[in-house]
Amino acid sequence: GNFSDRFTVEADRHIKDLTIITEYVGDVDYLTNREHDDGDSMMTLLSAAPPSKSLVICPDKRSNIARFINGINNHTP
Repeated sequence: GNFSDRFTVEADRHIKDLTIITEYVGDVDYLTNREHDDGDSMMTLLSAAPPSKSLVICPDKRSNIARFINGINNHTP
């Protein structure tokens, strides 16, 4: 398995909404160039109309610990 299958880390106290934990690192590309990639950690950077202008961050070549954080966008409005 990979790193995310072996470890679980929990915060020892509540983390307030909109607290920056880490930046999401990777290469930026158009979603249309990556539609058939098998990567499971792409993150949307910009959803656009038309969709051909939508951008994603792809951590397949460059990345950091952020790709292993589940629920990184779980903001409660």
